[in-house]
Amino acid sequence: MKKICVMHRASIGDTLLATPIYRALKENFPDAEIIAIVSPVGYELLQNNLYIDTLIKYKKGDSILSVVKKIFRADVAIILDYHYRNALLAFLAMIPKRIGRGKDFINCKVEELPLETFESLKYLSLLKPLGISTDNLSLAKIIASDSEKIRAEKLIAEIKTPAQKLVVIAPMSLNPIKDWSAENYREIIRRLQNKNHVVAMIGGNVEREIIEKNFPGVINFAGKTNLRESAEIISRADLQISGCTAMLHVCSTTNTPSIAIYGPSNPAQWAPKKNCTVITHNFDCSPCYNVHEKICDGNKCIQDISVDEVWSAVEKILSES
Repeated sequence: MKKICVMHRASIGDTLLATPIYRALKENFPDAEIIAIVSPVGYELLQNNLYIDTLIKYKKGDSILSVVKKIFRADVAIILDYHYRNALLAFLAMIPKRIGRGKDFINCKVEELPLETFESLKYLSLLKPLGISTDNLSLAKIIASDSEKIRAEKLIAEIKTPAQKLVVIAPMSLNPIKDWSAENYREIIRRLQNKNHVVAMIGGNVEREIIEKNFPGVINFAGKTNLRESAEIISRADLQISGCTAMLHVCSTTNTPSIAIYGPSNPAQWAPKKNCTVITHNFDCSPCYNVHEKICDGNKCIQDISVDEVWSAVEKILSES
């Protein structure tokens, strides 16, 4: 096996949850060139990844020909998502073995696993046709440059003393139905600040304005740092608190403990498997996100989680850090 192509044009969380694949491939085929074709955000996350030899950024509208040339006649393509174009690229590149779960241009189809299966295990099951099996579900570390590490250190030094503890909060997901209320987060922030802990909000450009509106006066790094810098900030924090968000998965690439507040999405499928305290209430109708066609308007499953429940977990973790 000389050249293996992994195709995964995905979002932040899915990109990170798939990183055990790259480790498993490199460990089993150390002399093979591991090529990853990823989305622009995946490109940002996976730069300098220790298990990827060639990283290719691709989005719809980019030249197909240039990508086909780079992966032409690779030994195998592993298509992690269901994008028609990814499988087409592998077909046009005349890759003889195309592993995936989609319908088109796949000639080595892997059976679907139950929906509630942890996402990383679903990705790793695509390696079975190559005879690879692993229990290592650790997400690969996000590798920042020296200048990005220095910037993260500087931002933190500007907001806290060495004696203070830093708690980062990522309050927003891609879908508001998965989010704990801003009112509840504000109370958690109030209690943390009363203990002289420092709180910083993190997220992307889209979240910055909403965070400023909902959390006035709170340190807001959302949109001010790139993903690698955000990972460096999280890695230097004492705790992260969030719902089912992209930043929860970023946190799981570090050694920082997290509290994950889950409602309509399934923690068995999505929540980190280490160093993470999951808080969820099992309603008869949950999980419903990506499961049922109809989702309730009040997301009562997550709003039923009290501030005191989360605060109890916060105190326990910070007392041990």
